[in-house]
Amino acid sequence: MKIIVGKYAGFCPGVKRAWALVEKAAHKKNGPIFVLGELIHNRQAIQRIESWGIKTIESLEEVKNGSGTLIIRAHGEPPKTFQKLAKIGLRVVDATCPSVARVQKLAQKTETQGYQVFVCGEKEHPEALATIGYTKRGKILSSPEEAAKKEEMEKVGVLSQTTFSPQTFTQICQILRGKCWVFKSLGTICNFVQLAQKEGGQIAKKVDLVIVVGGKHSSNTKRLAEVCGKIVTTHHIETASEIKKQWLNSAGKVGLLAGASTPEWIIEEVQKKLCSFGNCALVS
Repeated sequence: MKIIVGKYAGFCPGVKRAWALVEKAAHKKNGPIFVLGELIHNRQAIQRIESWGIKTIESLEEVKNGSGTLIIRAHGEPPKTFQKLAKIGLRVVDATCPSVARVQKLAQKTETQGYQVFVCGEKEHPEALATIGYTKRGKILSSPEEAAKKEEMEKVGVLSQTTFSPQTFTQICQILRGKCWVFKSLGTICNFVQLAQKEGGQIAKKVDLVIVVGGKHSSNTKRLAEVCGKIVTTHHIETASEIKKQWLNSAGKVGLLAGASTPEWIIEEVQKKLCSFGNCALVS
């Protein structure tokens, strides 16, 4: 069996940065450390962080006093969160992905220029919610159908959750363009995510089976599996334990891809599991 491992499999630059900041905070051991929400959308990575004594919290009210360090997750937080933190007095480590932070600033700037801001994304995704928090009237749009229901407007500015579907983003833009006098698309989907999806599609055409590794609630991982699934049989797994030997019975070539929040050690475990079923060779 030949295995093609994607060049873009695993941590993207923004996640690498967030992970490094957490490791640095853990090594300092300067009082209790909290992460507000999941640092990244990967259950196994969160478990490892918690094994270092770092606690994931869902609300600032879970912090009993102002001592310790609070880490802002890679998805970012709205301004009101930082305002609350200033009052509590916690040390803050901002692990917001730089690409996400750029989108947040663009959303704020675009609204001040008189545009109705729309962020294409998932309604409850923390990144989309954080970005909207930088506006006063911004809205999240998840589908072309939602866009079609909007009334005519004077000026519309469209941004995107960095892990959103490029195809859906384009469809929403086409609809909103016809509902306003002035239209601005800021195309803020992460370049790394787009390259990973492009590579995934290319690999899917060369193999008999694709395995995509990553959190089941990770947007970019789900999107990667969807892209490959339209071309070849694709399985989205979180860990090597989910692999079934019968998947490989007629697979001479297997594509191994991973989401942007998937740790390297999990990818390596999957690779080892695949090779445990018989002779395997890595190919480019």
